[in-house]
Amino acid sequence: MVELALGSLVVALLALSVSWKPLLSSKPPLPADQPATPGTEGAEQRGTRLAGLPADRAELPEVEVLTKEGIRLYSAGEYPDACQRFSEAVEMERGNQALRQNVARCFEGWGWQTLRNGKAEEAGLLFRQGLQQDPDSSPLLTGLALAAIHAGRPDDALEPLERAVKASPDAEAALLLARLYDQRDQTDRAVAHLRRVLERAPLHAEGRKLLDKLEREQKAEAGYWKDETRHFVVKYRGPRELEVGRAVVEILEEVYDAVGREFKFFPREKLTVIFYSEERFQDVTGIHHWANGVFDGKIRLPVGALHGRPRALERLLTHEYTHAVVHLLSRGRAPRWLQEGLAQHAERIQEDPDLHLSGGMTLAGLEALLRDGDIAKARTGYQISLWAVRDLLQRGGMERIGELLSRLGRGESADDAVPKVYGLPLAELEHQWRGILGG
Repeated sequence: MVELALGSLVVALLALSVSWKPLLSSKPPLPADQPATPGTEGAEQRGTRLAGLPADRAELPEVEVLTKEGIRLYSAGEYPDACQRFSEAVEMERGNQALRQNVARCFEGWGWQTLRNGKAEEAGLLFRQGLQQDPDSSPLLTGLALAAIHAGRPDDALEPLERAVKASPDAEAALLLARLYDQRDQTDRAVAHLRRVLERAPLHAEGRKLLDKLEREQKAEAGYWKDETRHFVVKYRGPRELEVGRAVVEILEEVYDAVGREFKFFPREKLTVIFYSEERFQDVTGIHHWANGVFDGKIRLPVGALHGRPRALERLLTHEYTHAVVHLLSRGRAPRWLQEGLAQHAERIQEDPDLHLSGGMTLAGLEALLRDGDIAKARTGYQISLWAVRDLLQRGGMERIGELLSRLGRGESADDAVPKVYGLPLAELEHQWRGILGG
């Protein structure tokens, strides 16, 4: 039998608790990491297999020729022609399961390449073509789900992911499914999937970490009330927070419109917002004591921060909601300094006119400042982030910011994306910022 091993991919969503990222396993990686044109050697190292015909099938020379030609074209990354050859072979012998598998695997590879190129809707159609030949293929079902997520339709990812997990139990697909259910505030379903993951793989660290987090949140939110608006699900501790809940809901809808106009992006999925007591807020989030809110896939707020002046509350909600928008646009891949700079810009924070750095500034150092528990250091990090984002806005406005976020969301690194958007390397941009702020 002529055989050639060829690659498939499994992509997962980032932890919606912070951002989206690939959950790497023994399966192939994120579309952005797949070689654009897989050759024979690279193909032999990956999981999906295409089957040629055994020697005793010489009575079907046309099918054998088409199959060998399809394998050659696939190995060269010429997916459209390869899939055409495999499909023609199936037409000649419809009952041959190996030939049908070749068609399915070909559309699988083509679909991942298309998704990598940022064409999520087209990728979804290609995965569906493959599923016509192999309806229970876990890689194809997972691909269809990821295409829906990248197209901004995460609800459409649930059904194929459920089928994928049922067809072939896979920890990473189940983990992705759990995160999607968690994002939709369907914690019971998320927990059920995570427990099944840990039954099969008790040492799965990420599954254990997420399960512990969700169970901690379930305990903290026991007995909560829930209100839904057009764009938000708001959870709070019953009658005592009813009034502040209504005020927050009203402001949130205004923020949705204002931030949406600035970023030209209006999410269709509802975002969950949860109020906690000060103690519970720290227990659930584990963040620095001086923080007044956090976005980790949901907006979490200490109720004490909601009783201030209306303008202060509007700024807080704008800041956290902007984190959600940046997260969605970049698929969770925006660096922290860009996230925080955009969130402050959206809430109309004024720059510090006396901002000056005595030492050399690096973006790596800036990221460290933003994560520092020392409030003075963190404040400096926030000020620099705002300054950097305002500089980017002067270089190209929100249109280029949007392009940068989109490129990051497609899997490009900041080093690759910045030159395409701003015409100079990120290192040169960093050098210029260091010269201005340190000069």
